[in-house]
Amino acid sequence: MKNFGLIIYFIGICTLSAQNKGKITYRIEAIKDSIEQPFENLENSDAKNKALQMFKDSKPVEGYLVFNDSISIYNVEPKIDIPGWNNGSDGLIITRSKLNISWSLAGGNSTYFNDLSRDFTISQNEIMGPTVRVIQKPKEWTLTEKTKVIDGYTCYLATIDKLNNKKLKAWYTPAIPVKHGPKGFNGLPGLILEIEDVIYLWKAIKIDFESPEADDIIEPVDGDLMTKEEFAEFCGNPFAKD
Repeated sequence: MKNFGLIIYFIGICTLSAQNKGKITYRIEAIKDSIEQPFENLENSDAKNKALQMFKDSKPVEGYLVFNDSISIYNVEPKIDIPGWNNGSDGLIITRSKLNISWSLAGGNSTYFNDLSRDFTISQNEIMGPTVRVIQKPKEWTLTEKTKVIDGYTCYLATIDKLNNKKLKAWYTPAIPVKHGPKGFNGLPGLILEIEDVIYLWKAIKIDFESPEADDIIEPVDGDLMTKEEFAEFCGNPFAKD
């Protein structure tokens, strides 16, 4: 594996077409075949069936990673509530659009900032009241020699172990030698073009190496800085035992 890491390093520095700044657009969508159908399992609670239905009803969204050789920032497209009109006997009624769970799991209102001079990533969260910034520790990747081609780039597979023997799978390309990726997933020897996080998929659909946004990346500074554990306590853990 040590020799494999050296090979990846030299591929990165020797690729003539390598770019080290730009903007990448990801399409994020649910892998709907990965979970059971709602209301089919009689043992499921109403809450679980409603959650499964929200998953099935989710729509794809876009996320944007702006990066250069040392820093990056990631956001999801703004949420837009499209009103529904009900022409009832009492006149027109405007109701809020349904929650798109893809938007929430893709990042929602959060901003993810990565500076390679640090050993952590910062996510700025605008939920649960005041804005806060959360320190995200480096991911523990397992590199493999498995490859596939994405949009003309040779990509390598890296994984992260998850619960129940599941794995998060990321495909990165040393041909774009920056250690960035979407939603705080970074630290690999190349730009991440695709992530399969068990039930959700991030897939690069556009890379713009001429984007002027890459020359003006600003770190989010609003909100108190806290650890992930402090943030969990701040929000409250609905799954905690009594």
